Amino acid sequence: MNLPFQCPHCQTTNAFSRSDFSCGKCRHQFKFGKGIYQFADDNNTQTWDTYWKRTPVYDDIMDVLRKIMNIQLRRYLLKSVHPGDCTLEPGGGSAYVSAMLAEKGLYSYALDYAYLPLSIAQKMGSKAVLVQGDIFNLPFPHNTFDLAFNNSTLEHFKNPLDALTEMARVTKPGKYVFVGVPFTYGPLAVYKLKKNSFKGAWDGTTYDRKGLKQLFSEAGLEVLDDRTFFFRCFMGVLGRKKI
Repeated sequence: MNLPFQCPHCQTTNAFSRSDFSCGKCRHQFKFGKGIYQFADDNNTQTWDTYWKRTPVYDDIMDVLRKIMNIQLRRYLLKSVHPGDCTLEPGGGSAYVSAMLAEKGLYSYALDYAYLPLSIAQKMGSKAVLVQGDIFNLPFPHNTFDLAFNNSTLEHFKNPLDALTEMARVTKPGKYVFVGVPFTYGPLAVYKLKKNSFKGAWDGTTYDRKGLKQLFSEAGLEVLDDRTFFFRCFMGVLGRKKI
């Protein structure tokens, strides 16, 4: 399938190719190498680079738990998509769920602002399309994806509505957006009190049902389902883009 990219500088939709990865209108040249499409350069990613260098592979108890959580999330998301559908995971780090969805026959795109976690995904043999870009200015046209989703992402932003609205923009009318965030009344709400918690990275805003559902409503999304998951650590909302 053609790569559904849009120039983040002039918003022109182009059929980018590996041989000439540039915008056909403004001629801005982008980078493609080692399996990663680069629409952004690392800028103020030092905190997250430190995190990914500290836990580069899924081999300790926390990462075993993360695997279990991601398997649960994949099982839930597969209820809304089918083989051949196109999914986007913006702000997904090493894009573990996108890799699992790709193995199920979906066209999965995984985007992160930092290069390092995407390089980890590439080294792990991810079958997802790996993209370095900005969740607030996604390099994709309107109405591209059957599902846009992330987990443990929006809580880090001062302007989460802007990110969610951008996720909705690239989702097809009648299709789905899912967001998971730390639950206000769950175990992770007190994590930031730990002296050895990863300040500036993992810590973030917690949400209750009302707050997250309100965010979806403001982004123009119809709320279909809300639930806690992974031992009530996370609160998730599934929404549908209005037709």
